Amino acid sequence: MRIAFYTTGLVLLAAAVAAIWIRQQPAVPETALAAPTPLRHPPLAWPSAPPAPLMSATASAPASTLDAQIDRLIATRDPKDALAAYQLLADCASFNRDGDRLIFDAPPTAPWKNEGSQPGFRALSPAEKIHDAALCPGMSERMRMSRIDYLAIAARAGVPGAAVLMAGEGPFGDPTALLARPDDPLVQAWKQEVLTLLRSAADDADLGALEYISVNYLHDDALFGKDPALAYRYGLARGLIYRDLLSPGETLFALYAPDGAQMTGIGAELSATQRNEALAAATRIADLARLRQQQAGAR
Repeated sequence: MRIAFYTTGLVLLAAAVAAIWIRQQPAVPETALAAPTPLRHPPLAWPSAPPAPLMSATASAPASTLDAQIDRLIATRDPKDALAAYQLLADCASFNRDGDRLIFDAPPTAPWKNEGSQPGFRALSPAEKIHDAALCPGMSERMRMSRIDYLAIAARAGVPGAAVLMAGEGPFGDPTALLARPDDPLVQAWKQEVLTLLRSAADDADLGALEYISVNYLHDDALFGKDPALAYRYGLARGLIYRDLLSPGETLFALYAPDGAQMTGIGAELSATQRNEALAAATRIADLARLRQQQAGAR
C-alpha cells in the first residue's frame, strides 16, 4: 500500500478542518462586519449533464455509478456540489492509484495516536475498500482530469477548503510544474490566482486556509515566498480563534497564542507598526469567526 501521508497530509488536514469548521457556520449578514473585496475571475463553464437520482448507499455497495453521482452533483450548479464532485473523483483517483485512501473521521482536537498518519486520519476499513473497489474502476481519464475544473469552480466561489485543495493539486493538476516550469506564463498566472484565493479565504476566517498559509509563509518555496508579516498576521488570527475554541492546555493553543514563543519569535522580525497592523487584521478575522460561532450556537 502506498499512501503519501506526509506529502499530502497537511493539505488534507487543513481542508478537512475548514470543512468541519464552516459546515456549522451560518452566513454572516453583510452589515455585521466589513467583508473582504470579492474576487473577479472568469467563470469556468459548467458541463452539461442531466440530474441522476442516487440510490441509498451502504458501506459495501456504491449508491450508483460514479458518472451518475458526478452528473447529479454538477447538475445543481452549486459550487459546494462542485467541491463534492472534485472530492469524489479525487478519492477514487487515490484509491485507484494506491488501493487505499485517507479518511478523516475525528474532531481536529481529538488525541493523536501517531500511527503513521496525520491527526484525525485513518486508512479505509475492509468494507470501505469493497465500496471503493466497486465504484472507482469506472473512472475514466477524462473524469479524473475534470476534477481540476470542478475544484477551480468551488475555489473561485469561495467554498471553504477549496483554495487549499487547489494549492495542493498544483497548476492544472501538476504540482511539479511550479518547479519544472516556473517561468511559464500559465503557471505564473495560476500561482497568482491561488495565492489570491488563499488570502481571500483566510481573510474570510476560513480556518483551513489560515492554518495552511500561516505555516507556508514562513518558508520560501515554489508557491509561497517567505513573508514574515503575513505569517505573523495569519498566525495571530489562528491563535485568537484557537483561544475561543480550545482550552489553554491544548498544543495548538499554546503554539499560536499571541504571546507564545512562536508568535513572539516571528513578530521579532517585524517593526512595531507591522505588528500593530497584523494584530488589527488578525482581530478582524477572529471577530468574524467568533460571530459565526455565536450564530451557530443560537440556532
